[in-house]
Amino acid sequence: MAAQSDAPDVASPAEAPSANGNANGGDLRERLKQTQPFESGAQEAMLSLMVAGAAVREEVEETCARFGLAASHYNVLRILAGAPAGGHARCDIIERMIDRGPDVTRLMDRLEEKGLVRRHRSEEDGRVTLHRITKEGRALLEEMHADIRAVQHRFADQLDEADQHALTQLCAKVYDLKS
Repeated sequence: MAAQSDAPDVASPAEAPSANGNANGGDLRERLKQTQPFESGAQEAMLSLMVAGAAVREEVEETCARFGLAASHYNVLRILAGAPAGGHARCDIIERMIDRGPDVTRLMDRLEEKGLVRRHRSEEDGRVTLHRITKEGRALLEEMHADIRAVQHRFADQLDEADQHALTQLCAKVYDLKS
């Protein structure tokens, strides 16, 4: 006969209901074709964030591809569209990028080849190359605007304003995991 405990009956993290209300993270486990419960709520939350981010990124990538760009190209064009008149140095662009890929120089080369970005030497420091968006780059952003907004609207259709705000706040808590 097992000894009776006075401890409250609490589910382990792997057995606790997931954020979507399913015990053991059913929807995410099905999406990942995972047969075992998650190790913890933290593992499920991290994987959920990664899967959701990948889904949004995929839709943005598909939209950008219709215009001959990758999402990283679009991101740089948006950064340069908001830059001061002189433009931004490569290091300033990298600091502002959503996905800080390792080869921004080659990315900038491609944008320049397409006539979307122009480079010039800084007048203040000749060692620094500045990048500016061209009229063609601005025109392409304008052309893409409705399609990108449509992606945002599909995202908004899944989450009401309160959920969007809550998601923004939660994501802000994990931006700087390295620090």
